[in-house]
Amino acid sequence: MSDKTGRALRMPLAVMALAPAPGPRPHGVHWHEAQATVSVRGELDRDAVWAIDYTLSRAAIDAGRIVLDLREVTHLDSAGVPALVERRNELRARGGDLRIAVRSPYVAKILAAASGSTLQTCRDPEQAFDEARVCVTRARRRQ
Repeated sequence: MSDKTGRALRMPLAVMALAPAPGPRPHGVHWHEAQATVSVRGELDRDAVWAIDYTLSRAAIDAGRIVLDLREVTHLDSAGVPALVERRNELRARGGDLRIAVRSPYVAKILAAASGSTLQTCRDPEQAFDEARVCVTRARRRQ
């Protein structure tokens, strides 16, 4: 594909979505209990890192628990992993957390090699904060 001048247009390597859409939390749901999922698919090169970080920061306004869904990612540039570690550290300092859903062993190895044990991974977004939900439910039952 090319533009009017004949130069090749670069096709996007990654596609991203944020759910739920940004907006007020339901009544009675605290920031540290609210969860958002940032889903990404495709190849994550250095150019995609700024968009992912921006989307994560936007999600962190409304939700303290964020899942970065990388199950459909085919390539991850390790240069972007420190930004993910920094975002997780910021969330944890405020009482939230960042978990990463990953399916590809290749992507999981890049995350592990670039972050050590700092980033927590899971198999799917639904299981990312299951243990947190269990703890909240138990605490509410005791009250």
